[in-house]
Amino acid sequence: MTLELFADEPTSPGLFVTFDGPNGSGKTSLAKAVADHLRSTGRTLVMTAQPSPTELGDTVRAAEASVAGRGLACLVAGDRHHQIATEILPALRHGAVVLCDRYVESSLVLQRIDGVDIEFILAVNSGILRPDVRIRLRARIEVLYGRLAERPRDPGRRFESTPGAPARELELYAAADDLLAHDHGAPAEAFDTSDTHAAALGAQVAELITARLAGRL
Repeated sequence: MTLELFADEPTSPGLFVTFDGPNGSGKTSLAKAVADHLRSTGRTLVMTAQPSPTELGDTVRAAEASVAGRGLACLVAGDRHHQIATEILPALRHGAVVLCDRYVESSLVLQRIDGVDIEFILAVNSGILRPDVRIRLRARIEVLYGRLAERPRDPGRRFESTPGAPARELELYAAADDLLAHDHGAPAEAFDTSDTHAAALGAQVAELITARLAGRL
């Protein structure tokens, strides 16, 4: 039996928006900028991230330094399933726009860097919610290296400190994007942040989200 990655929920009044891309591409900056623009219009908004802002998510973040492979993949997927059920779906049903910094694309990249095969990643994430809008960021490799070099060194963030990580992430994000768009019906809106700060795209992405909401009326 073929497992479906996304389990479509009945259309809700809310909108589920995910932000993904290599470390250093500006996911968090863009999500915050989009949130500021949407709040200024009075839109009901929930801003979250993966791993989740919960005790379980804290456990996943702490585990990155010492847990690898399938073990970490299962922890990440478990947190994702729990967050969808307890935070994301309830907010969507109440009409909120949910902005999520990282989603399954990160698993299809970081867990593969950790040696986990695609089939296992898809299996443990099977049944997750399909994003209404999937934002994918990218940047030139030298830009990613430069941005990461400016960050304080954190030994707990194992994937950021992996030698050659930006090049491998760019390669695997392209593969994940192709998989999600063509095999699982979830195309992305792609933006290159090489020559602009991601936050400068906030108004553009907020307008895109507003248009998607209007299209449902």
